[in-house]
Amino acid sequence: MTGANTAKKNRDPIFMVCLVIFAIAAITAIVCDSADSLFPSGDKTASTGDSVTVEYTGTYYAAYGQDNAVVFDTSIASIANDSNIEKSNDFTKKSSYSPLTFKVGDGTMLKGFENSVIGHKVGDTYSIYLTEYEGYVAPAEGGVLSFTGNVMPATKVVTTDEFESSYYSVKLSDSGVKIFQSKYKWDAQAMYVDEGKSVMITYMPKVGETYTVYDSNGTTVTFKVTSVGENVVFDINIENPVKIDGDKIKMIKLELEKTIYITAISGNSIIYKLGFEKTNEPLYFEIKITKIE
Repeated sequence: MTGANTAKKNRDPIFMVCLVIFAIAAITAIVCDSADSLFPSGDKTASTGDSVTVEYTGTYYAAYGQDNAVVFDTSIASIANDSNIEKSNDFTKKSSYSPLTFKVGDGTMLKGFENSVIGHKVGDTYSIYLTEYEGYVAPAEGGVLSFTGNVMPATKVVTTDEFESSYYSVKLSDSGVKIFQSKYKWDAQAMYVDEGKSVMITYMPKVGETYTVYDSNGTTVTFKVTSVGENVVFDINIENPVKIDGDKIKMIKLELEKTIYITAISGNSIIYKLGFEKTNEPLYFEIKITKIE
């Protein structure tokens, strides 16, 4: 029995040490788990491979909150629904708003946006600037108009699909001519040709008449017709364009038979682009990190 008691005495300290170590480990695990619940990221900074959740607001022309900033996208309902905050031509309200989650390095976001979170931690709010080559890049399409003497054919033929895309509310009959208001705001007539595969449009503006094709936030664009024959000749007047830098102005969206965005005015030249408003534009983003996993 003495030997057994001695062995037991020798094991007791070891057992106690093991018990203490186990208790400390258990407490540490509980504390860490609680800390993770209360402070999910702590001082952790985002890095490649992390899943990061952010609130964001994207603007043209200047950072959010600065002069001339125009919001084109946001994850924040209060910003989207605030009529006092200027929105872009193509800004569309969402049915619901929530933070954006993405995995750093997956390439699902704009590269500059995605990489900007690296080194930031939960609670950080910061702004970034992306050049037109770092944003939504697309083939550059557009052209130049003049303030005076613009010429367009008085009659043209388009495919039926093109006509219906431009004038989806105008219903043509198999026979006869339909009078309607064109995208230029002057009257036009249309009829099927080529066995219904195409539509002939004839424009009918009045010489000397001025037609308003854009009126928003104090800026107006009008077309004044100076001649009608084989061609329609018209002058353009732009009242109160908002200048940004040099020749650049806040974009003016004209819903003609092709949607154009006037981007700059240089002397007697009106420079416009086709495609989408956000393509080939410098972008600003305000970003707030809300979660890192």
